[in-house]
Amino acid sequence: MAEPVLVKICGLTREEDVDAAVAAGADLLGFITVPDSPRAVTAERAPELAARAPAGVRTVLVAEPGTARPAGCDLVQVYDLPRDTTDVIVGFRGPPPAGVPDGVPLLLDLARDSVPGIETLRAHWTAAGTVRRPVVLAGSLTPGNVAEAVRTARPWAVDTARGVELAPGVKDHDLIARFVQAAKGAA
Repeated sequence: MAEPVLVKICGLTREEDVDAAVAAGADLLGFITVPDSPRAVTAERAPELAARAPAGVRTVLVAEPGTARPAGCDLVQVYDLPRDTTDVIVGFRGPPPAGVPDGVPLLLDLARDSVPGIETLRAHWTAAGTVRRPVVLAGSLTPGNVAEAVRTARPWAVDTARGVELAPGVKDHDLIARFVQAAKGAA
Protein backbone atom coordinates (compact mmCIF):
# COMPACT_ATOMS: atom_id res chain seq x y z
CA MET A 1 0.00 0.00 0.00
CA ALA A 2 1.28 3.48 -0.85
CA GLU A 3 2.27 5.83 1.93
CA PRO A 4 -0.36 8.51 2.48
CA VAL A 5 0.44 11.97 1.20
CA LEU A 6 0.95 14.73 3.72
CA VAL A 7 -1.45 17.65 3.52
CA LYS A 8 -0.49 21.30 4.09
CA ILE A 9 -3.16 23.93 4.58
CA CYS A 10 -1.46 27.26 3.99
CA GLY A 11 -2.32 30.91 4.39
CA LEU A 12 -3.89 30.41 7.81
CA THR A 13 -4.71 33.70 9.55
CA ARG A 14 -7.37 32.81 12.13
CA GLU A 15 -7.44 30.52 15.16
CA GLU A 16 -10.67 28.82 14.09
CA ASP A 17 -9.15 27.95 10.72
CA VAL A 18 -6.05 26.45 12.36
CA ASP A 19 -8.34 24.36 14.55
CA ALA A 20 -10.42 23.24 11.54
CA ALA A 21 -7.29 22.20 9.62
CA VAL A 22 -6.06 20.18 12.61
CA ALA A 23 -9.49 18.58 13.11
CA ALA A 24 -9.61 17.62 9.42
CA GLY A 25 -6.27 15.82 9.67
CA ALA A 26 -3.83 18.28 8.08
CA ASP A 27 -0.20 17.34 8.66
CA LEU A 28 1.35 20.75 7.97
CA LEU A 29 0.02 24.24 8.73
CA GLY A 30 1.33 27.23 6.78
CA PHE A 31 1.60 30.82 7.97
CA ILE A 32 2.64 33.45 5.42
CA THR A 33 4.68 36.48 6.49
CA VAL A 34 5.48 37.74 2.99
CA PRO A 35 4.05 41.29 3.20
CA ASP A 36 2.44 41.47 -0.24
CA SER A 37 0.41 38.28 0.26
CA PRO A 38 -3.33 38.72 0.87
CA ARG A 39 -2.90 35.92 3.45
CA ALA A 40 -0.02 37.55 5.35
CA VAL A 41 0.23 37.61 9.10
CA THR A 42 2.93 39.38 11.09
CA ALA A 43 6.09 37.62 12.21
CA GLU A 44 4.72 37.86 15.76
CA ARG A 45 1.31 36.44 14.85
CA ALA A 46 2.63 33.36 13.02
CA PRO A 47 4.10 31.70 16.15
CA GLU A 48 0.92 32.53 18.10
CA LEU A 49 -1.14 30.66 15.51
CA ALA A 50 1.45 27.87 15.26
CA ALA A 51 1.18 27.30 19.02
CA ARG A 52 -2.33 25.89 18.41
CA ALA A 53 -0.85 22.91 16.52
CA PRO A 54 -0.76 19.71 18.55
CA ALA A 55 2.19 17.33 18.61
CA GLY A 56 2.57 15.61 15.26
CA VAL A 57 1.31 18.55 13.21
CA ARG A 58 4.23 20.53 11.79
CA THR A 59 4.13 24.27 11.26
CA VAL A 60 5.62 26.09 8.28
CA LEU A 61 6.55 29.77 8.10
CA VAL A 62 6.30 30.97 4.48
CA ALA A 63 8.75 33.83 4.43
CA GLU A 64 11.01 36.15 2.48
CA PRO A 65 14.47 34.77 1.64
CA GLY A 66 16.88 35.13 4.55
CA THR A 67 14.18 34.93 7.23
CA ALA A 68 15.23 32.94 10.28
CA ARG A 69 12.86 30.30 11.58
CA PRO A 70 11.13 31.76 14.64
CA ALA A 71 10.56 29.78 17.79
CA GLY A 72 7.29 27.92 17.44
CA CYS A 73 7.58 27.12 13.73
CA ASP A 74 9.08 23.81 12.60
CA LEU A 75 10.04 24.70 9.02
CA VAL A 76 10.65 27.73 6.83
CA GLN A 77 9.44 27.78 3.22
CA VAL A 78 11.17 30.25 0.89
CA TYR A 79 11.08 30.89 -2.85
CA ASP A 80 14.85 31.00 -3.11
CA LEU A 81 17.80 28.69 -2.48
CA PRO A 82 19.02 29.60 1.01
CA ARG A 83 22.55 28.96 2.26
CA ASP A 84 21.29 26.90 5.17
CA THR A 85 18.80 24.27 4.05
CA THR A 86 18.14 22.81 7.51
CA ASP A 87 14.41 22.63 8.21
CA VAL A 88 13.62 24.36 4.91
CA ILE A 89 11.18 23.76 2.08
CA VAL A 90 12.42 25.43 -1.10
CA GLY A 91 9.62 26.71 -3.33
CA PHE A 92 9.80 27.29 -7.07
CA ARG A 93 7.43 28.39 -9.76
CA GLY A 94 8.46 26.48 -12.86
CA PRO A 95 10.99 23.68 -13.22
CA PRO A 96 13.11 22.87 -10.17
CA PRO A 97 16.63 24.28 -10.34
CA ALA A 98 19.89 22.43 -9.96
CA GLY A 99 21.85 22.80 -6.76
CA VAL A 100 19.22 22.00 -4.15
CA PRO A 101 20.73 19.41 -1.79
CA ASP A 102 19.21 15.92 -1.82
CA GLY A 103 16.54 15.43 0.81
CA VAL A 104 15.48 19.09 0.87
CA PRO A 105 11.79 19.15 -0.05
CA LEU A 106 10.86 21.17 -3.13
CA LEU A 107 7.53 22.96 -3.30
CA LEU A 108 6.58 23.04 -6.97
CA ASP A 109 4.11 25.83 -7.59
CA LEU A 110 2.45 27.58 -10.49
CA ALA A 111 2.51 31.29 -11.27
CA ARG A 112 1.15 33.32 -8.39
CA ASP A 113 -2.59 34.01 -8.65
CA SER A 114 -2.82 32.09 -11.93
CA VAL A 115 -6.00 30.29 -12.91
CA PRO A 116 -4.70 27.47 -15.11
CA GLY A 117 -6.85 25.16 -17.18
CA ILE A 118 -6.96 21.43 -16.53
CA GLU A 119 -4.38 20.63 -19.24
CA THR A 120 -1.86 23.03 -17.65
CA LEU A 121 -2.56 21.48 -14.24
CA ARG A 122 -2.12 17.95 -15.56
CA ALA A 123 1.18 18.90 -17.22
CA HIS A 124 2.34 20.43 -13.89
CA TRP A 125 1.39 17.26 -11.99
CA THR A 126 3.09 15.03 -14.55
CA ALA A 127 6.28 17.09 -14.39
CA ALA A 128 6.22 16.99 -10.59
CA GLY A 129 5.97 13.20 -10.75
CA THR A 130 9.36 13.01 -12.48
CA VAL A 131 11.24 14.75 -9.64
CA ARG A 132 13.13 12.23 -7.51
CA ARG A 133 13.09 13.88 -4.10
CA PRO A 134 10.41 14.96 -1.63
CA VAL A 135 7.95 17.14 -3.55
CA VAL A 136 5.28 19.39 -2.11
CA LEU A 137 2.81 19.83 -4.95
CA ALA A 138 1.09 23.23 -5.00
CA GLY A 139 -0.77 25.43 -7.44
CA SER A 140 -4.54 25.60 -7.87
CA LEU A 141 -5.26 22.46 -5.86
CA THR A 142 -8.86 22.07 -4.69
CA PRO A 143 -10.98 19.32 -3.15
CA GLY A 144 -12.18 18.57 -6.69
CA ASN A 145 -8.77 17.98 -8.28
CA VAL A 146 -6.36 16.99 -5.50
CA ALA A 147 -7.04 13.24 -5.79
CA GLU A 148 -6.09 13.23 -9.47
CA ALA A 149 -3.04 15.37 -8.69
CA VAL A 150 -1.89 12.90 -6.01
CA ARG A 151 -2.41 9.88 -8.27
CA THR A 152 -0.49 11.58 -11.09
CA ALA A 153 2.44 13.16 -9.22
CA ARG A 154 2.77 10.84 -6.20
CA PRO A 155 4.09 13.76 -4.12
CA TRP A 156 5.39 13.69 -0.57
CA ALA A 157 2.84 16.41 0.27
CA VAL A 158 0.18 18.64 -1.27
CA ASP A 159 -0.38 22.30 -0.43
CA THR A 160 -3.43 24.51 -0.78
CA ALA A 161 -4.38 28.00 0.35
CA ARG A 162 -6.96 29.61 -1.93
CA GLY A 163 -8.40 26.20 -2.91
CA VAL A 164 -10.14 26.01 0.47
CA GLU A 165 -11.06 29.67 1.01
CA LEU A 166 -14.16 31.81 1.25
CA ALA A 167 -11.93 34.92 0.88
CA PRO A 168 -8.15 35.45 1.09
CA GLY A 169 -7.09 34.23 4.54
CA VAL A 170 -10.60 33.06 5.50
CA LYS A 171 -10.94 29.30 5.19
CA ASP A 172 -14.04 27.24 4.47
CA HIS A 173 -13.95 24.45 7.04
CA ASP A 174 -15.98 22.06 4.91
CA LEU A 175 -13.60 22.57 1.97
CA ILE A 176 -10.61 21.93 4.25
CA ALA A 177 -12.12 18.63 5.40
CA ARG A 178 -12.98 17.59 1.84
CA PHE A 179 -9.48 18.50 0.60
CA VAL A 180 -7.73 16.48 3.33
CA GLN A 181 -10.03 13.50 2.79
CA ALA A 182 -9.61 13.54 -1.00
CA ALA A 183 -5.81 13.89 -0.81
CA LYS A 184 -5.32 11.14 1.76
CA GLY A 185 -7.85 8.87 0.07
CA ALA A 186 -6.07 9.10 -3.29
CA ALA A 187 -2.86 7.46 -2.11
